[in-house]
Amino acid sequence: MLEAQVIKDALLYLGAKKQDEQAISLLEKVLKEYRPLFCPRQVTAFFRVKDAKDALTFEGCEITLEGESIRKHFQGATEGLFSAFTLGMALDKKLRELSLSHPAESVALNALGSAYAERMADKLLKEVRDQKEAQGFKTTFRFCPGYGDLALSANTQIAAALGATKKIGLTVTESGLLLPIKSIVGVTACLPL
Repeated sequence: MLEAQVIKDALLYLGAKKQDEQAISLLEKVLKEYRPLFCPRQVTAFFRVKDAKDALTFEGCEITLEGESIRKHFQGATEGLFSAFTLGMALDKKLRELSLSHPAESVALNALGSAYAERMADKLLKEVRDQKEAQGFKTTFRFCPGYGDLALSANTQIAAALGATKKIGLTVTESGLLLPIKSIVGVTACLPL
């Protein structure tokens, strides 16, 4: 079931039509061959909102989130669920290798990696969100640095607060990009019901 959804999503990343049999065949072949390289890992933590006036700050960590869009996202929230997810470096390495030897497979694998990362990150995060909702909270969708006016540089603060480098091998470049490239960092607002 997940693989069918990933292929459907990957078709969108490629800009292909749902019935493009050639693209579907390539995606199926590449997914079957390289699926073992997808090594999903996630780290999460809850931090209580300390201040939400000019910028969002949180107790017990060095995270400051600035921007109107993130303040709106957190309106009424008492906690933030911070998460970092990655598929790992093996996939990055294979993408580089294939880009030189089999460019079409590299493009297909890149699309599959993006689709799989989104689906799996959502699945793993949903498990944590469900636990919080069982405790009487409403949770929002995952809001990632780069959305709205939340700067990519917030990736650095979130990854550091989560210990993402040590725990799951995720690092952040000086410009705020994530390595491995099939990684996701974000925050979900938790509002008491």
